[in-house]
Amino acid sequence: MKAWHNGEFVDWEQTNIPLLSHSFSRGSALFEVVDLLHTSKGPAVFGLREHVDRLYNSAKLSMMDLPLSPDELVKHVIETVRENNVKRGSIKFFAYYAGIELKVTPADPTVSITIFVVDFDKEGVEQSELSKPVNVMTSTFRKLHPETIPTAAKVTGAYLNPFLAKMDAIKDGYDDVILLDTMGYVSEGSTSNLFLIYGEEVVTPSLRSVLPGITRKAMIETFESINVNVCERDVLPEELEDCNEAFFTSSIAKVQPIRSIDKRILCEACPGRKTQQLVDQTVDLFDANLESMMGWLTFV
Repeated sequence: MKAWHNGEFVDWEQTNIPLLSHSFSRGSALFEVVDLLHTSKGPAVFGLREHVDRLYNSAKLSMMDLPLSPDELVKHVIETVRENNVKRGSIKFFAYYAGIELKVTPADPTVSITIFVVDFDKEGVEQSELSKPVNVMTSTFRKLHPETIPTAAKVTGAYLNPFLAKMDAIKDGYDDVILLDTMGYVSEGSTSNLFLIYGEEVVTPSLRSVLPGITRKAMIETFESINVNVCERDVLPEELEDCNEAFFTSSIAKVQPIRSIDKRILCEACPGRKTQQLVDQTVDLFDANLESMMGWLTFV
């Protein structure tokens, strides 16, 4: 497979950087993960512009000067998909300091950009496995406070937090976690946003300490397209005991139903009725057959 690396296509193996690079040793790399869909109208990147805009916001919050414009990055992402002839998969792009640095701040502020495309067909990845229902626990680890590092920035160093939380959950026999923030409110999953359903009411935690998920935003719009309002508000942990459905959203899993929280089964059938309603609607969205949501797709 070929990666786009600082203006040219190279083999994945040629994208190595020194272990003493700033972004490896300090966790200062920025990244985005984007879904590449095989639609009835051809391959399309989902939410590409939104992901690129979030990368540039992460750069602003992290005081990193990117060497490309957003339009140039969009162009190179599409070029990378075409170069590898991928129809269905995942796109991951990074912005990072590749130079060797021994201090906390980089003396050389030169930023590298690398774009990868993973081919799900070649790797044998099935969407049904990525989106299968999960059993989750409420983690004892807390989501980083937004005054420690910008929680709206998708920066590699911040992912030690959910890594430890999920590893702890797997050790105890769970699939994933729900993190609370440092104020005690429900935040998100390890690498996903959370939605809770109470009868006809759909609730998602406010963005105070939550990564502003691209798929989260798209699913809110999808619910609204079928006249279901989503309430964004602070959620107390005890409210997890009352929901009758729940699901995660993320770029790759898309909509992932939650079967149980802290060993409490949410409903007899998983996904539940409301979650299934959203899943059914996204079939048309991800197959480029939902006219009102076509703006989310960038065709290759």
